Amino acid sequence: MSIRQPIFPATRLRVLRLGLRRAWGSWKERTRGGDYLFLLLTAAAIGLLGGLGSIVFESAIHLVQRTFWHTAEPAAAFLRSTPAWKLILFPAAGGLLVGLITTFFAPEAKGHGVPQVIKAVALHGARIRGRVALAKIFASAVTIGSGGSAGREGPVIQIGAAIGSRIGRSLGLSARRLRTLVACGAAAGIAGTFNAPVAGALFSVEVILGEFGAAQFSPIVISSVLATVVARAWRGDASIFSPPPCTFASAWELIPYLVLALLCGLASWVYIRFISFAEHLFDRPRHPPRWMRPALGGLLLGALACLFPQVMGGGQELCNDAFSSRFPALLLIALALAKLLATGLTLGSGGSGGVFSPALALGALLGAFVGTLAEPLLGDRFGGIAAYSLVGMGGVISGSMLAPITAILMIFEITSNYDIILPVMMVAILSTVLSSRFTGHLSIYTFKLARDGIRLFHGRSPDLLLSRHVREFLRPAPETIPPDAPARALMDRMLASETAQFYVVDPDGLLLGTIPLADARRVLLSPPQLLDILRAEDVMRRDIPHVQADDTLSAALARFASIRLQEIPVVQSADAPRLLGTLAYPDVLSAYQEEILKADAPGAFTGGLSRLSRHPLPIAPGFHLAEWEPPAAYHGRTLADVRLPDTLGIRVLLIKRRSPDGTLDALLPDARTAIAPDDTLVLLGPSNAISRTLGL
Repeated sequence: MSIRQPIFPATRLRVLRLGLRRAWGSWKERTRGGDYLFLLLTAAAIGLLGGLGSIVFESAIHLVQRTFWHTAEPAAAFLRSTPAWKLILFPAAGGLLVGLITTFFAPEAKGHGVPQVIKAVALHGARIRGRVALAKIFASAVTIGSGGSAGREGPVIQIGAAIGSRIGRSLGLSARRLRTLVACGAAAGIAGTFNAPVAGALFSVEVILGEFGAAQFSPIVISSVLATVVARAWRGDASIFSPPPCTFASAWELIPYLVLALLCGLASWVYIRFISFAEHLFDRPRHPPRWMRPALGGLLLGALACLFPQVMGGGQELCNDAFSSRFPALLLIALALAKLLATGLTLGSGGSGGVFSPALALGALLGAFVGTLAEPLLGDRFGGIAAYSLVGMGGVISGSMLAPITAILMIFEITSNYDIILPVMMVAILSTVLSSRFTGHLSIYTFKLARDGIRLFHGRSPDLLLSRHVREFLRPAPETIPPDAPARALMDRMLASETAQFYVVDPDGLLLGTIPLADARRVLLSPPQLLDILRAEDVMRRDIPHVQADDTLSAALARFASIRLQEIPVVQSADAPRLLGTLAYPDVLSAYQEEILKADAPGAFTGGLSRLSRHPLPIAPGFHLAEWEPPAAYHGRTLADVRLPDTLGIRVLLIKRRSPDGTLDALLPDARTAIAPDDTLVLLGPSNAISRTLGL
C-alpha cells in the first residue's frame, strides 16, 4: 500500500519561504537604497491598499447604520419619521463605544485625525502606529453610522497614512522617504472617498507635506490614481454629489460672488474657532470621565436632530438639497448654524470623523443662501443656485484648510464643469486670504496643533528648535556685580575681563539688570567725577529679556530677535529670577544648523548607501565614500577613543544602525558615539586610505 505524498513537501515549503524572504529583502534594500522605480511600485501598493481601506471603511459605516437604523445611508425624510428617543439615544450609544475605544485602545483615533498625521510627518519622522488604522475604522464608523456629524475623509486619510507609515517602516526607509509614503496613503484616502484623484494628490502636497517636489509628487499621484481605480471598481464612476448643470452667466455675477467670498472667509474662521472651542470645552477636567464625553456629545446632537434631522451624517444630502434650492433663505442660514453646532458637538466631545465633508455642507448652504438672494436681482444673468453652492463649497474648504488649489481642483472634479472655474478660483483665493488673516495663517488642522503648543513655521515646516532646551546650552555663571558697586570699579573689572556683559545681582543672587559693554563705553566717556558717584544700578539695563532653563531654544530665539546682544541671562523662574548662567546666540545658531543636518543629511545619503555596500563611491578626485564593518576590536569604543583620522586617515560621516523594531536608522555621530557590534560605518577619505581600511 503506497503512502500518499503531500502535495507541498516541507522541503519545498522551506525553499518557497526562503525565496520569498530573499525577494522581500531585495525589495527592501533597493527601495531603501534609493531605487526610484521600486519607490513607485511601493507607492502603487499603498494606493491599492488605501483604496481597499476606503471600501472597508464605507462598508463598516453601512454595517453600523443597518445595526442602528435598519437602513444604509438614512436620509432626512427617514429620520423625520424616526421616534425622538432613537434620535437622542443612538448617537449617545455610538459615542459611548467611541469613548471606550479612544480612551483605552488608541487615543490617536479621537477627533478628525489629520492634525495627528501632520504632527507625525513634521515632528515624529512620519511614524504612525499600525493599530491606528484599525481603531480609526471602527471608531469613525460607529460615530458616523450612529448619526454623528462628521466626514469620512479624515478617517480614511489617517487610515491611508498609517498604511503608508507601516509599509515604509517595514522597508527601513529614511524619514524623508517615509514622509512621502505617508502622503501617498493620505492621497489614496481622499481620492478613494471623493472619486477625485487630482484633488487627493494636491491635498497631500498642500496640507500634509506643505511643500512641493517632483520626486515626492510622482509617487503621490500613483497612489491617488490607483486608489481611485479601486474605488470606482467597487462603487462605479458616479460622484457622491449630484449637482445639476450650472454656469457663470454674466460678469455681473462677480458682485454676489465677492459677497460670497467674504462670507466664506468669515464662516471658515468661525468654523475653525468653534471646533477648537468645542474641543477645549469638553476637555475641561470637571466634565465627565474622558470615555463618557463622546456619549454626552451624542446626546446633545440627538436633541438638536429632533429639530434639524438633516445635520446628522457627513452632509452630502445637505449639499445635494442646496443644489436643487429646496430651502428658503432663512432656513439655509439656520441649517448652516445647526450643522456647525452639530459638528462641534460630535468632534469636540471626542467623536471620530473628518471636518472636510461638514465644511462642504456649510459652503453649499452659504452659497445657496447668496444665490437665493441674488437670483431675483440678476434675472437672466443668473447662472443657477447650484453654481453658487459649488462655489461656496470651494470657498469654505479653501478658507478652513488654507488649501485653495485643492479646493479649486476638487470642485472641478466633482462637476467636470469648466464654466464655473473663474468664480471658484476667485472665491477660494479671497476666502483663504481673509481666513488666514483672522487665524494668524493657521488652518483648521494646524490651529489644533498650535493650541497644543506645536507651532509650525507658517503652518508648513516644523520648528526644529522645539525639541532643544536652554539647559542643554547653559554656560557657567557670568561676571556679576552688586548694585551698589561704584562705576569706576565696574569699569576696571570690565576692562580686565573678556566678558562682553556684566550682570547686576542682589545679595540673594536675584537678577536686577545687565550692563553690556556698549553701555560701559558711554560711561567711560562721562566726566571722571561721575565714575565715583554713579553706581552699577544707575547704569544697568532693566529691560533685558531672560529665559528659563526649561524654555525651548525656539522661545529663546524669539527673545534674541528683540535685542542686539550676543547672550541673554538664564534665570530659575519668572517669579524668582535667580541667575543660573547665560545662553549665547552662537550656541542657538549651532543647534539650529545641527538640527537641519540631522533632518536632511540621512535622507541625502540614503540614495547612495546601496551603491556603497558594493564598492567605494568616488566623490572627488582622489577621495571616496565607502561602507565598512569595523572588526570586534572597535566594538564598544567611542570614535574619540579609536581616533580613525589619525590611525587610518579616514573620517566617519554616518553610522547605519539597526533599531530594536528592525528598521535601519542613519545616525550622525559625534566624538562620544560608541561603535556597536552590528554598526556599518560610512567613511570618507583619500582613495588609498579607503583601500587600506577595506583591505582592497
